[in-house]
Amino acid sequence: MSQTENLVENLVDKFQKNGLDVLYAKCNGYPEPVEVQGAVPDVVAWDSFKELYHLGVVADSQSIRTDETKEKMNVLSKMMMSKGASEGKLLPLYLGVKQDASEIADQRIQDTTLESQNNIQKIII
Repeated sequence: MSQTENLVENLVDKFQKNGLDVLYAKCNGYPEPVEVQGAVPDVVAWDSFKELYHLGVVADSQSIRTDETKEKMNVLSKMMMSKGASEGKLLPLYLGVKQDASEIADQRIQDTTLESQNNIQKIII
């Protein structure tokens, strides 16, 4: 199992413990997530109570520094619900990182517009 797949599985576990239904994930046992406006999340989950999708991106201490991860975070952080009880709300975006990437993740969030959108949360996985 690759490190990325391990991180994805850990994020899937966190989502499930928070009562979310995981629909897509880049790990065994789930369909692959699809591209959304040029970016592919690592995990897509559903909150049936709020009728709201939750997106997850994982990164290690190397990949968190890449332009690809930055662009993925920027695109996914702007996604909104188009229908249902949460129509017009930004989708929560979770950045799952290992402890050794935590400070870098904080800096990445600070360096982008993500912080002002209040819909991104870092999770240590």
